[in-house]
Amino acid sequence: MMIRRTLALASLLFFLGTGAFVADSPVPPNTSQQIVLKRPLDLPPLPHRIGTGELTLIDGWELESDNSDFGGFSALNAMGDGRLLALSDASILAGFTIGKGRTARDAFIAPLPIRKGERSTKKDQDSESLTHDPVSGRYWVGFEHNHRIRRYSPGFARAEATGAPAAMAQWPKNGGAEAIVRRSDGSFVVFAETHSSRPGFTTGLIFKSDPSERGARAQEFSYRAPTGYRLTDAAALPDGRMMALHRQFGYFSGFKAKLGVIEAGSIAPGSIVEPRIIATLVPPFPVDNMEGIAVDQEAGKTIVWVISDDNYFAIQRTLLLKFAFSAAGASPRP
Repeated sequence: MMIRRTLALASLLFFLGTGAFVADSPVPPNTSQQIVLKRPLDLPPLPHRIGTGELTLIDGWELESDNSDFGGFSALNAMGDGRLLALSDASILAGFTIGKGRTARDAFIAPLPIRKGERSTKKDQDSESLTHDPVSGRYWVGFEHNHRIRRYSPGFARAEATGAPAAMAQWPKNGGAEAIVRRSDGSFVVFAETHSSRPGFTTGLIFKSDPSERGARAQEFSYRAPTGYRLTDAAALPDGRMMALHRQFGYFSGFKAKLGVIEAGSIAPGSIVEPRIIATLVPPFPVDNMEGIAVDQEAGKTIVWVISDDNYFAIQRTLLLKFAFSAAGASPRP
């Protein structure tokens, strides 16, 4: 014991003498901007048709980074040419381009801008959904706990406007704007995660104007997710329909996910909307807590990207799956 105390005292005096010791100094966060792409061991032979045959898995990766803020992704947006923006539920934005090699190109990991005077706690910055206008370059982010929708300038340079729509005021703290879609006509559709006056349904809202502006009014509809599942994200398809992502978790069965198509004309005030399920992801297929979905065009094909939220747990993965979507469909592989 005396030897240990002597060595400890000697070490303390050394650091005090050199000025290298700082009392109670925290470990600095890792700010690495590198994102590594790994092939999941459970990735099936590619291409791999699933479900009704309308979705074909054409690639997949497990994303890793030494950055302390990396992970927890709850929303996704596709920018074209393999460029993706993933948003975590802690208001951390990760941008990267998928190409050849084991490292994502042009990667960055950074927090969303916070308005002056606003707190930066998890409950204040619980971002759950993301949508984009390719014409103006602006982005909209949905937050829960403090339910609001915020508009950002191109490149997320600054927060331009923040709205707290009255239609969202009574939503559960942890059941807010789980998905937001800006449609080509300029209107917005927002899906709650859990709120509804109808058992077995969740609430959807239609905004004909920008929901981040004060006084934005909404019209309500009801959404019925597959039994036992919750909607976690949605994205617009080129023909006006939507692709919806749903997630289920069981302590013994683990994570499952269902993808479904929402018909364009089915979303209307007072309507009951139910997706047509086209694929179910269950182990041994690579699946985790699938929370973000994005749609893009690539060489004339419709591409569907899906990303998982690892909840910042070491036992979970940040999976990124790339599908080709064909409305015609085909016989799926067994």
